[in-house]
Amino acid sequence: MLPVAIIQNCEVESAGNIKDYLNSKKIPFTETLSYKNKKLPDLNQVSSVINLGCPLSVTKYDEHKFLKDLFEFTKKTIEEEKPYLGVCFGGQMLALALGAKVSANREKEIGASPIRLTKSGQSDPLFKGFNPKFPVFQWHGDTFGIPTGATNLAESDDCTNQAFRIGKFTGVQFHLEADDSQVPLWCDTYAEELAGEGKDKDEVVGSYKVHAKETHALSFKLLDNFFNL
Repeated sequence: MLPVAIIQNCEVESAGNIKDYLNSKKIPFTETLSYKNKKLPDLNQVSSVINLGCPLSVTKYDEHKFLKDLFEFTKKTIEEEKPYLGVCFGGQMLALALGAKVSANREKEIGASPIRLTKSGQSDPLFKGFNPKFPVFQWHGDTFGIPTGATNLAESDDCTNQAFRIGKFTGVQFHLEADDSQVPLWCDTYAEELAGEGKDKDEVVGSYKVHAKETHALSFKLLDNFFNL
């Protein structure tokens, strides 16, 4: 079995729950630290790609060599029709590579909050077994447009586009990888951003903990669905 290629784009945003899922299913995986300018995987040697978050804006990817390389890698992944799951920044990069616009969202979403499946989302296999409304963990300021040929699958009060899929390519705006160790770390690392939004660590960690068990289970369900597509 070829491994899943996980691309980590900053030190503090690792694969978290995603690695727990892959280990539980005995699915092999590799991890590439793109932010350290590590060589990106040979697509012939991996089964699929999971591209994670990053505090930098996708709209300025061409200002950073490692992100320019990652953008070209994402386009190549599409050209070679390799299954791809983009999480937050990774979803925005997928959208951009597919020709959609990425821009600042009307609000920064930080913390656990509910999202809703659209009519298309309720019938899409990516969300098989999901309730029409469910909690996720968010941390983003930008948002993706929906690429031509894709469908908007989920939405929230503060962000219209939360998930899209076109064939083997999936982007989600929320952090399905968030876990007990990462959420407090993000609060410490991005403390100034939190303060700028009038939030604090206790509030954000508390919102995560209320829904942690459910969001963990749903992240596993979504990954099941992704790999079964």
